[in-house]
Amino acid sequence: MIQLKFIIMNWVEWLGYFSAALVVLSFLVGQKVRRIRFINMLGAVGFLIYGILLDTNFPIIIPNAFIICIQFYYLFIKKEQAPGKQ
Repeated sequence: MIQLKFIIMNWVEWLGYFSAALVVLSFLVGQKVRRIRFINMLGAVGFLIYGILLDTNFPIIIPNAFIICIQFYYLFIKKEQAPGKQ
């Protein structure tokens, strides 16, 4: 019965698990900051959609919306400078 429930989970639950996996993966990909930020932002986008699909779950939506904005800013607006450069 447990195996059947896991197989037939709806796609919203799968989105939540996939988003969580992306966030965890962002901490394991090494030291390339842009890659970490990009993967983390993808996870936050997934969680944002997940929160919206859970009948507007604000404790999930609000922090992930901020994370998306922060990651977007550092990825696309403010280019990170190499250490020692001003």
